[in-house]
Amino acid sequence: CFIYQIFHKKENKLSVKQMTMIGIMSSITVILYYFVKFNLPFFPPWLDIQVSEIPALITAFAYGPQAGCLVIFVRCIIKLPATQTAGVGEVADLILGVVLVLISSLIYHRKKSVKTALIGLSLGVLVSTVMAMLVNWLMLITAYITIAGFPMESLVGMLDSYIPYTVTESNFMLTYVFVGVLPFNIFRYIIVVALTFLLYKKTHWLLDRITK
Repeated sequence: CFIYQIFHKKENKLSVKQMTMIGIMSSITVILYYFVKFNLPFFPPWLDIQVSEIPALITAFAYGPQAGCLVIFVRCIIKLPATQTAGVGEVADLILGVVLVLISSLIYHRKKSVKTALIGLSLGVLVSTVMAMLVNWLMLITAYITIAGFPMESLVGMLDSYIPYTVTESNFMLTYVFVGVLPFNIFRYIIVVALTFLLYKKTHWLLDRITK
């Protein structure tokens, strides 16, 4: 929060109560990431359904895009010591989380209403899904193979068990991105933004009262 204060204009600085609430939301997002996740049988086993972006989105809607992005940043910093991809996975999480929070909240704060919230969240889902496809294509799979030492043959074999046609090394990346990453991220982000929308409607008045 100190960094946020340095780079923000004086009139837009967060109050002590708001910074405290951002700290609480950051703690909640870390807890959600580590303890609220599960797999679904129709997605590859290494793709976890998790909803840790919800506190960041609620924070961004309440206090502005920078505050929500700060929550994402804290989550990634706390995850970093346990990285298995030399930090590449954490960088990917940071990029995708910031994209979702930034787009959703920027649109909402232009004119706060239910309509702009829905538009912002919907656009956030679309752009974040496209970014997830690019990040997996350009960063994550390469990192798992070259840095984490995960054999390509094992990735092909695991994906092949979920696809009705034969997956080979030559068609793995295209198949994984469009048959795995694309539907998975649309499904996961829809869950995240739907819960965010429902929870923010019930909690924004409480956040306002606490931080006034």
